[in-house]
Amino acid sequence: MRRSALSAEVAALVRPGTENRGHNRDWSFKSTDPEGGFNPYGWNATDQAQFASAWTPEGDDLVDALIDMYGVMWPWVCPRRLLTRLPAVAESLYALARGRLIGQGHTHRDRPDTVYEHVAMYGPFHAARQRRSWPDAAPQTCPLCQTLFTAGRLNPWMVRQFGPARWCKECCLRARNGRNTAKSTAGEARTALVSLSQSMGTTPPQDFAQRPVPLDLPAEQRDAIVRAMAACPPATAIRSALGAGSWIEVLRGTSIVHDAWRPARGTYCVAADGHPCRSLAEQTVDDWLSRHGVEHDIEPLWPRHTVHNPHGRRRADWRLRDGTYVEYAGLTGDDYLAKIQAKRLLARDTGINLVVITPLDLTDLAELLGPWAS
Repeated sequence: MRRSALSAEVAALVRPGTENRGHNRDWSFKSTDPEGGFNPYGWNATDQAQFASAWTPEGDDLVDALIDMYGVMWPWVCPRRLLTRLPAVAESLYALARGRLIGQGHTHRDRPDTVYEHVAMYGPFHAARQRRSWPDAAPQTCPLCQTLFTAGRLNPWMVRQFGPARWCKECCLRARNGRNTAKSTAGEARTALVSLSQSMGTTPPQDFAQRPVPLDLPAEQRDAIVRAMAACPPATAIRSALGAGSWIEVLRGTSIVHDAWRPARGTYCVAADGHPCRSLAEQTVDDWLSRHGVEHDIEPLWPRHTVHNPHGRRRADWRLRDGTYVEYAGLTGDDYLAKIQAKRLLARDTGINLVVITPLDLTDLAELLGPWAS
């Protein structure tokens, strides 16, 4: 099919006058659109000047890499990528938001985390528009259902969870919601979860429907994971079908795990190398380290620090062979930036190289941990 025919077919899917509303909203950031097509939350020239004072050439390099990977959807992943790729820049932007020195026209200017998210989207977007352009999203075919779509039709959370546009909006929704049209039998629930575990190559966490799909897996395996997610009942339906009181009971009942337990706080399980993990997300990271031949110890003590570790009892999640510490930050609650900053200050003051991993980074651990891989 010729490009013009593809464009016409995509255009036919959109009702006139609904291009940026509701079901057919275009979420893309076009380099030719001064506002990116969205409410700029009062963003003005003064805000952009404040942003420029904290921005760096390395930030431009990161944006260029995001454009190459995510195309017109790159601003939606920029705030979280900055946290782990350029933490000093992220902290500078957060300090501007926290001090109410930027985004004064923002509806939620008293919530620095929310302001930071938009500062880290609109600032880089306008800076990038001044120095380069990028093509609008081209039509593509979903490998699961063969539907024609464009990246801009995906909701932002879909890009954050599933990565660069590959599956259409409907398939992403089906993967997020699971098969919930009728009550599943115990056998159906067990079979679906085992199939999901096999496609993932790891233990499915209870919030598997919200977990990122790793980018460093072969395309066929990623397709299989999304297909299995769509065919799997929601976690609550699985627990109900199996009569399980907890997710650990579900995993035991399906023989996916054999050595896991639930203490008073948190879910503990065992990684492939025998290391106990406080969560299934940590198990994912630990298994990645083992799979790629990265030597690692678990829960090393941080050096004592009068402010950040006065009792000397604080522990990191992993220590790599060269002394680098690795922390997994779940980003729960509105104070996730403050929690990450506390870890970074402790690392800085104790002279330890620190790698912080967030849920979004689980899509591509190789980008952060690749230098240590065999």
